Amino acid sequence: MSFGARLLVLGLAFLTLFSVLTLRLWQMQVTAAEEYRDQAETNLVRIVETPAPRGEIRDTEGRLIAGNRPALAAVVEGSLLPAADDPAIDELVQRLAAFSGLPASEIAVVLAEARERGDRETILADLNDEQAVFLVERDELFPGISVVPQPVRVYERGSSVPHVVGFIGRPDADDLEKPGIGPTDVLGKAGVEREYDEVLRGAPGIVKYQVNAQQEILETLGEQPPAPGGTLILEIDLDLQEVLNDALEQGLTLARLSHSARGCVPGDADPGCPVRAVGVVLDATDGAVLAMSSVPGYDPDLFVDGVTQAELDALPEGVFNNFAIQGQYAPASTFKAVTYVTAYENGLTPRETGSLEDEIECTGILEAPFTDASQLVWRNWKRADDGLQNIHRALVRSCNTYFWDIALNLWNEFKETAGEDQLQDWARSLGLGARTGVDLPFERHGIIPDRNLFEEWAAEQEAGGPRRLDPARLDLASPWLGGDLLQAAVGQGSVLVTPLQLATTYAAMVNGGTVWQPRVVREVVDTDGRRLLANPRQALNRVELSPRTVLQLRRDLQQVVNSPEGTAFAAFEDFGEGKSRVGGKTGTAQVIRARELEDGTTVDAVNTAIFVGVAPIDDPKYVVVVIIERGGSGGGDAAPTAKPVLQFLLNGPGAVTAVRPGAEDFD
Repeated sequence: MSFGARLLVLGLAFLTLFSVLTLRLWQMQVTAAEEYRDQAETNLVRIVETPAPRGEIRDTEGRLIAGNRPALAAVVEGSLLPAADDPAIDELVQRLAAFSGLPASEIAVVLAEARERGDRETILADLNDEQAVFLVERDELFPGISVVPQPVRVYERGSSVPHVVGFIGRPDADDLEKPGIGPTDVLGKAGVEREYDEVLRGAPGIVKYQVNAQQEILETLGEQPPAPGGTLILEIDLDLQEVLNDALEQGLTLARLSHSARGCVPGDADPGCPVRAVGVVLDATDGAVLAMSSVPGYDPDLFVDGVTQAELDALPEGVFNNFAIQGQYAPASTFKAVTYVTAYENGLTPRETGSLEDEIECTGILEAPFTDASQLVWRNWKRADDGLQNIHRALVRSCNTYFWDIALNLWNEFKETAGEDQLQDWARSLGLGARTGVDLPFERHGIIPDRNLFEEWAAEQEAGGPRRLDPARLDLASPWLGGDLLQAAVGQGSVLVTPLQLATTYAAMVNGGTVWQPRVVREVVDTDGRRLLANPRQALNRVELSPRTVLQLRRDLQQVVNSPEGTAFAAFEDFGEGKSRVGGKTGTAQVIRARELEDGTTVDAVNTAIFVGVAPIDDPKYVVVVIIERGGSGGGDAAPTAKPVLQFLLNGPGAVTAVRPGAEDFD
């Protein structure tokens, strides 16, 4: 075949192929266009997330504290919203604002977020029947808005233990920076709701819809149900918690009556009026928090539907703070047990004695021969002399003079050497001066002061930092003085502890030296009761304590409650069966010095009342700490408040008696 013929054949072939392709394209664009369009419209798939029920919170006996109830929610479907530049979106924002009572600016943010993400966001989480019907019947006025089932948080007994459980709320700016968090999500904001938020939230479900180009649902293609969050099983015993709450309420009333014959009302008119009572019950054998309370408290249900500013303003100041882990208090004479242990373990004694069994006069005044700028005259809380005392009677009678003398002897022998910090070293090893690591948010550390800390404070203060020291100290060779050690030995000065730290330390001293990490959650289980997460006991430290020291301390704590000389004897006189198995230590910390009020009257020094109880003292299981701010004395107010709690622990609910005054003049 000639070259021209071959070229003609090739041209015809190309022409045929091109004709076929042109015909096929014409068929697709004209003849089959409608068919393909119909297929495309019926092949659109939209995926919608459905919220997971938040995990339950139950007490140690399985009783429900926080759960969920079925409800209807108003949600926005982002893919169905008008365009951002469509005037209809502004009308929708205004209608939703009027309907929900939420600010229009907040509504606009939620709609924009939903449109950008193309998913579902909640506008109102709990509609009543009237609201739901209103939206359904006027769907043309609310494009993109649907009414769907959605679980709502319910606190069955949350008001009994609000500072442990916490509450929920919308995310703040920091939360929104976390991946997967939207502006209308519900998050834990305090307590275990916050600490265990991730496990409580569960996993959302997924529904796949086939939709057309107008986003109308044609059919459901499949559904994956949401996975409920894990259930928290707490160490908290609700029965014990109620006893603690009631005792703290009674103790606060008692302290206000002790403050004034007619009682008093907290506020500027009476700055010395008792304002708060705090309590902790700790298992000394493993660190479990069995009860924890700050009174006054609040109801977590306030936050489920959104709390108003008026409701917040009506609550007492600081009510949302968990003072069991956030309150920092001078431990006062309860710290003497730490000084006691230090003296026994390190062989420290008062001056001019060779043994802790030797007696010295518990004088009303101690004259300290300091050569630095320390205070020279120290007045015992009991102004008169209180007779001859060794370390045992000094703890039972809470003699400041005796423990000051131990500290003075320590200072004279070890100042400006490593041995100067013996007391502080023991305090820290037993759990003071640092966070306990309890599984609750916002825990604060305590303060165990020493030379290094004071010199750090001085340097910061000289550089323009916070004022923590008397400016006169900045001119001294060292701001740390011998008097500071004497103050620390009786739990005053710059020593600060949280109630939970104090409980942890006492537990370690009476259990033989194990510093347990406190915990409020025992485990996390699924809806079938299978364990998802264990929270086993964990030792923070194991201190080598002599069995003799532990035995002597237990015996002397028992005498504080049971000996007629003990500072808590009067508070426990009507304890009933098992009184001999209770030990404890009182403390009274001065927090406000005398001052003149506007009406010309004066406020005497106002004290924080403290008591630490241990039971059964022969085989310690429970440590109870009670603190009443501005609450008079440890023996007169705090010890009586702890009594019903210890009665319940040893003898059950039938043994609980009312809080009544102890001895007013006891530390």
